[in-house]
Amino acid sequence: MLKQRIITALFLLPLVVGGILFLPLNLFSILWAAIMSVAAYEWLKLSGVKNSFFLLTGLVLLNSAFALVWFYPVPTFPSAWLILIVWLFVIVSFTGDPVARLKKCSSALYSSTALLTGVLVIFPTWLAMVLLHEHNPWMVLYVFGIVWIADTGAYFSGKLFGKRKLAPAISPGKSWEGVWGAMLAVVVYSVVIVLFYLEQAEQQWLFVLISVLAAIASVAGDLLESIYKRAIGVKDSGKILPGHGGAMDRLDSITAAAPVFTAGYYLAGWL
Repeated sequence: MLKQRIITALFLLPLVVGGILFLPLNLFSILWAAIMSVAAYEWLKLSGVKNSFFLLTGLVLLNSAFALVWFYPVPTFPSAWLILIVWLFVIVSFTGDPVARLKKCSSALYSSTALLTGVLVIFPTWLAMVLLHEHNPWMVLYVFGIVWIADTGAYFSGKLFGKRKLAPAISPGKSWEGVWGAMLAVVVYSVVIVLFYLEQAEQQWLFVLISVLAAIASVAGDLLESIYKRAIGVKDSGKILPGHGGAMDRLDSITAAAPVFTAGYYLAGWL
């Protein structure tokens, strides 16, 4: 399994980096829409949607929304605040045992809740990445870096120091020590970047703060998908990536980090 994960990662990494840095905005937007469509398909399955017609309808509606926003951009300022409020609400919803709460729901209520959550996860991620790419493709890569650095920091600090469980009902392997290690790793990462990217001290501290908020959101994104996987009783969202599961399993943290970072980046006046 580990060998398979490494091979898949080594294959995908140059494609991801190359696609971000070298594709023009219109092609990047189409490619990212295709990737998010795969993630959306997996989320529809997590929502309990099995009928092929409804699965296809969901994907058509999603891509129609992508196209509509491409030609008629949504107001960015209220969207930025909405994104921050949504993810704050998500984090608060982790209290108690959200998996047990979902399992107690009727199938109709569960599906409705999961579908609404999917819309709030998938669509802003596409929009955030397109806006960032239009501004500076390197910022898109930077956001991926936040997630990769946070995951690495969490893994090693959790292995070495992990004692207190973060959310045992949702993801028993995660610890508070892992979270603090992830945040520390992202602080170091963002400080190194700002020393080369930003000159004003106020902007440097704000950039680091936004990066840390995005890292916190990335943890929330991971937990959010875990809630629905546990509620429906599956280990992975799909099987498209050998050794890694589904597309959503690889993008769960990005779906939170990208919108939150882009919202903070915009509110700071840089976008």
